[in-house]
Amino acid sequence: MTVAYNGSAESAQATWKTLCAKAGASNAASYHPRGVASCSNQSELHEVRKATRQAINKITDTLKPGDYTDSVTDGLLWAGEIVSAVNQVFERQQDAEHFYGKKQTGSIMRNSADFERHYAATSKESDFDISDYLRVIANLKTTPEVKNALSSGTDTAGGFAVPGVLMPGILSALVPASSLLQAGAGLVPLEQGAKSFTTAAIDSIPSAAWRAESGALAESDPAFRAVVATPRSLSFMFKLSRELLADATGLTEALNQAIAQAFAKELDRVGLRGTGTAPQPRGILNTAGIQSVTNGANGLSLSSYANLFSAVGALLAANAPAPTAAIMSPRSLVKLGGLTDSTGQPINKPAMLEGLNLIATSQIPNDLTVGTSSDCSEIFVGDFSRMFFAMRESVSIQLLNELYAGTGEIGFACHVRADTVVTYPAAFAVVTGVRA
Repeated sequence: MTVAYNGSAESAQATWKTLCAKAGASNAASYHPRGVASCSNQSELHEVRKATRQAINKITDTLKPGDYTDSVTDGLLWAGEIVSAVNQVFERQQDAEHFYGKKQTGSIMRNSADFERHYAATSKESDFDISDYLRVIANLKTTPEVKNALSSGTDTAGGFAVPGVLMPGILSALVPASSLLQAGAGLVPLEQGAKSFTTAAIDSIPSAAWRAESGALAESDPAFRAVVATPRSLSFMFKLSRELLADATGLTEALNQAIAQAFAKELDRVGLRGTGTAPQPRGILNTAGIQSVTNGANGLSLSSYANLFSAVGALLAANAPAPTAAIMSPRSLVKLGGLTDSTGQPINKPAMLEGLNLIATSQIPNDLTVGTSSDCSEIFVGDFSRMFFAMRESVSIQLLNELYAGTGEIGFACHVRADTVVTYPAAFAVVTGVRA
């Protein structure tokens, strides 16, 4: 759509440059709507859009109603054309990647050091925290640098993408709250735009065979396959009193923990037991190629470490790597910890299982039906570094402006898009029929 300037496009550009110079935003003065297409990558496009929006904020903050002359309006329209041109490039990329798909090449992040390293390379924002960010979303008093952070982008639901400077705090709080991340699973940050990402996964280890000189090579079953990750939407909402948001100390840690734990619980559930029926991702339990260990036709009581030995045996028999962790319900973990011998002495974990990290999660139920028993649970055993969550670069937060206005509270909706990827199904075993 062509912009209708009061004057010419050339004079609008000249006015924009003048406005940028007066506002101390010279880095945004040289951008041109037609020059956006020459940006070499998405990071450069994001930088153009962010710098332009920040310049608009600086300029409009100083303007009085009488300052909006035709010339100034044309200058701001010119800046709007630059932002619109960037958005159009992103939309075209998204459409193309939705049609053709896109390979995921990001590195897997597993701990706080990984999060800090990744977002230090992608974020140039100043230092502020999540409570500052929520204040500006809620239109409470804050600093100009936090206001500028809103220029990092919006999502389709009208929420604001959380800046990279805040993501390490949220993700670091996610790890201790998630049994899968504790067990060694990782997070792969996905670039914005694409609807799906393709990852190479191992179905089976190929079989090698000796051959004579000039002899034929032994045939082997296909060992690799493509796994398409389609990030699904996961969201929740919470509310705060205006007074708490404006004045409370220690709010940053509480917010990071609340947001992380809310997401961690459901990521654990779908990562372990997700059905794969949209909009729910597919978890380990419902992934083809895992090892299945049945603990009796009607389930059996967890009276020893035999279940774990059975799972390890199934993994080793399938030539899978040695397992690193076992994830189970709290009931099962407490039962194992309380095992005693005939003299009442505690039974230590056997030496062969010494390297197996035992982890509890509330997301594995204790009321599953196996045969005639309806009090069964499951234990997931494996090398959890062979799975990860494919997640969009940022969490987004949306202001629920009117929902709690009658009680003087402010509502926020948090959104993330993620999918589970199991890169080596044979590296996992699920023990079913685990009774108390």
